[in-house]
Amino acid sequence: MIVTVASNANQRLKEYMVGEATETCVYPGIAQCFAIAGWTPEGMLCTHLSPGATGQDMTDTFASLRDMGGEAATVWYVVGPFTQHFAVTKALWHSVKDMHKTFRKEFKSNSALHWVLDATAERNTERMYPGITVPMTFSSIDVRAEHRHWQGQIWFSYKETSRSVTEWNRFDSTKFVRF
Repeated sequence: MIVTVASNANQRLKEYMVGEATETCVYPGIAQCFAIAGWTPEGMLCTHLSPGATGQDMTDTFASLRDMGGEAATVWYVVGPFTQHFAVTKALWHSVKDMHKTFRKEFKSNSALHWVLDATAERNTERMYPGITVPMTFSSIDVRAEHRHWQGQIWFSYKETSRSVTEWNRFDSTKFVRF
């Protein structure tokens, strides 16, 4: 079920996809999913992890990340709406501790830094829509990762999942927590 795509400067990864991007990676339609990106000098190792992923899907996802050089990543980021993801009973991750266990198991020799950002507030943003008199909550957000070659970092932004919305908002970097 996991699809690994060829390396490209700019990626757009839907659920169950893994790829490498040298410049940007967009994770469309994050409603309950996690956007995961690992920083290497050459680019980002990226995956769009669904709460519906099975144990085999998780194994295959991390095998693909390792095959792309995941052991060499110096920083890993996990961004997504914790509240929505952790509420899915069949999800494999129900806490940041679960994430930590998976990364330690899958990247045994890696001493990378690990950061998480809970995007629940951004996912739950309310917006007024034309013709509707009450604010509506975003059904999902798109997350964009940008490789910062010279800084050893990845910057993350989000926007409402809609073709008509083109303006990206940077996530507050102070919201990242190390795990």
